[in-house]
Amino acid sequence: MQDPVALTVELAQIDSINPGLVPGAAGEAEMAAFVERWGRVRGLEVHVQQVAPGRSNVVLVRKGAGGDGGRSLLFNGHMDTVGVHGPRTKEVYVADGRVHGRGVLDTKAGLAAAMVVVASFAPGELKGDLIVAAVVDEESGSIGTQRLVEQWRPDAAVALEPTDLAVIARHRGFAVIEVELTGRAAHTSRADRGVNAVHAVAEVIGAVRALDARWAALGADPVERATAMVNQVHSRGELFTVPPSCSVVVELRTAGAGAEEQIEEALSAIGESSPLVTRCAVVYARRPLDQSAELPFVQALLGAVTVAGAEPRLQAAPFWTDAAYHAEVGTPACVFGPTGQGLHEDDEWVTVASVHQCAAALRALAREWCGAAPG
Repeated sequence: MQDPVALTVELAQIDSINPGLVPGAAGEAEMAAFVERWGRVRGLEVHVQQVAPGRSNVVLVRKGAGGDGGRSLLFNGHMDTVGVHGPRTKEVYVADGRVHGRGVLDTKAGLAAAMVVVASFAPGELKGDLIVAAVVDEESGSIGTQRLVEQWRPDAAVALEPTDLAVIARHRGFAVIEVELTGRAAHTSRADRGVNAVHAVAEVIGAVRALDARWAALGADPVERATAMVNQVHSRGELFTVPPSCSVVVELRTAGAGAEEQIEEALSAIGESSPLVTRCAVVYARRPLDQSAELPFVQALLGAVTVAGAEPRLQAAPFWTDAAYHAEVGTPACVFGPTGQGLHEDDEWVTVASVHQCAAALRALAREWCGAAPG
């Protein structure tokens, strides 16, 4: 089996900064071409799935032999990264048991581990198909996985995000709400003749903070409880004019089965907070991941972690991942990946040991879930 750490370094040396985050950035094209070539050289079935101009998912498949008990399994790793902040972020190197560089943790190490695992099995060695999807755009709009699940509906999926080798079966969703407030312009020397839209923002902020406090009273766990916060305030108008309009962006983190009710509660609280609110709408939202700990796939992944020599830990997470898209279309899904730190920071790193353990766990999971073919 190829060294997943060496492959991590190769992948991280490819610039794949998301152009949706950094205008003019390289995007995933070179990375996708590398993954495609890598898969073809190793005799894998390769599918290129165009998502947007110049941006394609690459899906690698090791076909199974079929037969009773064979189930398909998909590993989902994103190719795109956030931008770099300085010379240190651009360097990719191994030192003191860590791989450093932009994207090594988020999520090129996980993707490298999955690629090495899928190529480690001979054709027909497993009963079920083993699939690796290298997707675009997770760091922005997740258009890669949205497109992926339209065509690929395996029997289970793993989103390869860094989890410190813990199994994440539940995580929060989110919603972004845009609020428009409309007042009336006037000269600031006669402010009484106008209606100040910026001042009304205080009422919106108060409503959001009160909502967050109510949710906090229902559950203190910051990982699992819903939260609400004002993220942005934008005023439009001229100096010496009472501001006639203002917009606010509110960010929610939703939790559990009550996510839709939490969004409706927020819309109601914000809409009623001020008579100047003229628009209050969800611009996009993502559902939480809420998989039962008793699901056979969750238990299979925990068992595979044990085989790899790590402690089997089942956790919930505060962040959102593409695993929720798989679950939304009926595919059992978890989040799993190696250990490191520095997500979106100047010094991003992943431990060498955890990359090897991640690969070992994924290989054990593939054998258990897909089933070993006889002979």
